[in-house]
Amino acid sequence: MEYVTVFLGSLFTVYMLGINSQLVRDKNCVGAFSLAWFISLSNMLYIKVFVMSDEFMLTYLCSALGSGIGVVLSIITYSKVYELLSKKANKTELIVNCL
Repeated sequence: MEYVTVFLGSLFTVYMLGINSQLVRDKNCVGAFSLAWFISLSNMLYIKVFVMSDEFMLTYLCSALGSGIGVVLSIITYSKVYELLSKKANKTELIVNCL
């Protein structure tokens, strides 16, 4: 069970770090500030579980797999959400220009 916890903890932590780095890049201060609180909590819980683990190598491999998947998911998620929000903004802009 601890391996699943380490995997999910690593996945969520790196996922949030990936999203946060893109928020910082886009200068979204409120989003980056808010997400930083969740990243802090996630890091603390993840480190506690990792340190309490008995088998280092297997725990590390689960963590590395979760990290890799987390960063890829953050890139995919952010690009899809950004694309959807851009389309919505363009439609709103077109409607306002027509009026």
